[in-house]
Amino acid sequence: MPLFYLPLRASPKHGKSQPLILSTAKKGDIWYATVTDEEGALVACGFSTARKAAERSVRGSLPKTLTQDIVHSSASPHLIDALHKIYSGERCDRLPATALLSTSKFLRKTYELTMRIPKGKVTTYGRLAQSAGSRGLSRAVGNAMANNPLPLIVPCHRVVPSTLRVGNYGGAGSTAGSRTKRALLIREGVKFDGEKILESCVWDPTGAR
Repeated sequence: MPLFYLPLRASPKHGKSQPLILSTAKKGDIWYATVTDEEGALVACGFSTARKAAERSVRGSLPKTLTQDIVHSSASPHLIDALHKIYSGERCDRLPATALLSTSKFLRKTYELTMRIPKGKVTTYGRLAQSAGSRGLSRAVGNAMANNPLPLIVPCHRVVPSTLRVGNYGGAGSTAGSRTKRALLIREGVKFDGEKILESCVWDPTGAR
């Protein structure tokens, strides 16, 4: 199965599409929120120590036109287990089926490249932009990471500034987001020298095209 597929959705003139399904569940100290489509594919996810924050983040990552018809249902244990394993730095052998709602070729390529960053490694916005087409796209890559609808599955925490400092996480630029990002990287085996990531942990995506 490809990293992403675009689910078939009825256009308005052919009838109303099926609503997306929002679920929340707690594992350990973390709340996870997931949104799946009618085929059961994951289209958005989020996590937080607070349930409402996890749900708010996942709703915020979706187009507003799709959030109006969301329905609630119980969470899939497989989805929650997969997200919690990635969050905890554990090995996850089987990622859930995912769907990227955007038709942007740039976003698809950027997210697919991000999914190839090995656990225990990072790459920079500039390197990822160059691999996606042009180093001048660094800002666009940063925006894609900030608005990533599938954190953990698309491991945007593994993308950092050229300074090799952690940088922002979660799109808010908060200190708490940076702490979360650093903790995720440490659990995955990324090594730090003070505030900077070691060069030995930097992955070059050029060969992954």
